[in-house]
Order: sequence, then structure tokens, then C-alpha cells
Amino acid sequence: MTNSLLTCFASAERSPQSEILRQYQVVVDNKDLVTFLNSVASMVSVLNMNRQIIFVNKLILQMVGVSDIHEVLGKRLGELFNCQHAFEVNGCGTSPHCSACGAVRTQLACVRSMESVDECSLTNDSEKITFDLRVHSTFTRVYGEDFIICSLFDISNEKRRGVMERIFFHDIMNTINGISGIAQVLSKVDASKQPIYLSHLTRLMNSLTEEIQSHRVLTLAEKNEYRVAQHQVSSLDFVRDETEKYQQMASLEAKEVRITDDSENHSFVTDKTLLSRVLGNMIKNAIEAEHAGALIEVCVRKVDDKYIQISVHNDGVIPHRDQLQVFNRSFSTKGENRGLGTYSMKLLTEKYLNGNISFVSQKDHGTTFTVKLPVS
Repeated sequence: MTNSLLTCFASAERSPQSEILRQYQVVVDNKDLVTFLNSVASMVSVLNMNRQIIFVNKLILQMVGVSDIHEVLGKRLGELFNCQHAFEVNGCGTSPHCSACGAVRTQLACVRSMESVDECSLTNDSEKITFDLRVHSTFTRVYGEDFIICSLFDISNEKRRGVMERIFFHDIMNTINGISGIAQVLSKVDASKQPIYLSHLTRLMNSLTEEIQSHRVLTLAEKNEYRVAQHQVSSLDFVRDETEKYQQMASLEAKEVRITDDSENHSFVTDKTLLSRVLGNMIKNAIEAEHAGALIEVCVRKVDDKYIQISVHNDGVIPHRDQLQVFNRSFSTKGENRGLGTYSMKLLTEKYLNGNISFVSQKDHGTTFTVKLPVS
């Protein structure tokens, strides 16, 4: 396999532009088909067998802000929508992440089964906007030539609302049930033991406030309505404050959260509320991923005199397939009513804090999430 055909999933082979233009003409010569595709209330593209665009309807052109269809011919869908993985390896469909993409999977599957339906979560690399799409791909023949008709339905609002409501009410109800349980115990225990339960009650009340505030921040961020603040922050002091919030959560599960000895204290400017949400999720995820007796380490340093780097490490390893979807909205390894944690970490860091977030998860080395932020 030559370098130009290197792929980690679907074929990287492409048709020459002369062939794309010929196939485009085959479609547009079918006037009834073009009229139908432009009349439907969904985004529709016609792809050749190399998954390249030979026709798109008016809704897609409006979506991507293009007036001349010739500008999109020959591209693949991920490239058209500027998917964050579309230009890795050899284009849309060829990166390791593409194996988890519902759009690519339907395009491959419909050739065998005539039609296929799946969902995909696509993040625009430049605008950091995530689209949730339901994809319906159908194998068809036009004048004796094989094509794929791919219909895209934007279900972002439906998906976002459903996930946000499930997770919000799931988390809130768990906390409220805990508060209710302690309140009942308080009415029955000796006065000498009440301070212990009052301490737990205070922790849960603070947790409830945090949950409500977290969902409010994420809702504003997704609607592009969050107004970024500028706070002067001391890195080690900030990390210490955030770590202390989760010490009790960790100790209740016989785990430990510790700041590394080589952590450094530097002054930098950021939105303290957003960074608190990001680091809090990093620590909480590490605690939840670990077994009893585990150690979670938090480290903060200055890098290249330009960046503050905060990392959270635990010994657990994320399965390879899950790694491909970690930052997708609503993806979670912890069950249906979970998710948004890692997605919100990426959204808040990269869209609002002008930083970047990444992770490494390997056998014998564990998992480390790292957020890197400009000093100013």
C-alpha cells in the first residue's frame, strides 16, 4: 500500500477530478432526481463509490455557506463540514477515529445491505461546534452507475436537550436523595454524632450547588452565550483548592488525590469558573475510574514560559475503542445517564479558555488528561 493510500479504516482511494465532473453530469442530467433532492427537507448528498461528493442539494450548500456546487465536488462529507478528524492520515474516513463515525459506517454498510442508518457526532474543527447527525445512506444506480445517496438530519437540539435533561436530573436526584437520607438520620442520632452528619449534609448541599452551576455554565457555553471573565490566578493555589473539593469524595471510596511534589506556583490569567469546571471533571473522572486504594495525582507546571499545564493521572486504562470517542458529546463508559464531562472539558478549554486538552492512555502507564492554557 502506498503512502497516498494509507488508511486506518475506510479506503483512501479517490477518483480523479475529471471522473468526478463526469459523474456530476450523470446526476444533473436526471432532472427529476435533482428536483426531488432539492425539494426534500433534509441535507442530501450523492456520493460515488469512493465516498466523494458528486452532488449536494441546496440545504447542504446553505449549511456550509457555499453558492457554487463545483467548490464541493470531490470532497468527502467530513471534509465538507470541516470535521476535526477529516484531514488526518488521508482524509475523511481514514483516521482511527473514523471507525466510530456513523456517517462513514453507513456509507460502507449500504453497499452490502442497500441501506443503513446510524448516528454520528461531528465537531467542526475551526468553530468547535458539535453537530449530532442521523445519517441514512442508500445504495442506488443512476443510468447504470453505482452511487450512495446520503441523507443527513440535524438532531443536535433533540440530542442535546435529551442528554442534558437526563444527566441533570440523574445527578440532581442522586444528590437530593443523599440529602434526604442524612436529614432522616439526623432526626434520630444522638446529639454527639450530629456534627458528623451535618458535615456530610454541608458537603452534599455544596455538591448540589456545584451541579446546578455546572449545567448552567455548559448550557450557556453551548448556546454561545457565556461571557468569559478574566481572573488573576496562582496555579498551585488554584489546583490545591480544586483538589481539596474532591478529597472527601476520594476518601469515602478509599482512594487518594494528591498534588505532586514537583508542581509549581505561577501567576496566570484565566476564567476561574470555567477552569474549575474543567479541572473538577478531570479529577472526578479519575476518581470514578479507579479501584479502592488507588492514587490520583495532580500536577501543575509552567511550560516554555508561555503556558500553564495541569495534568491528572490515574493508573486505569481506557479501552482503545472508547478512546476514539472520549470527547464526543454524551459518550460515556459509565452508563446511559452519564456523559458531557469530557465533552464539556474540551468545549470550555478550547472554545473559551484558548487552550487545548488531550489525554494519553496506555497499558503500564495509566491515563493522563492534560490541559494547557496560555499564561495571559
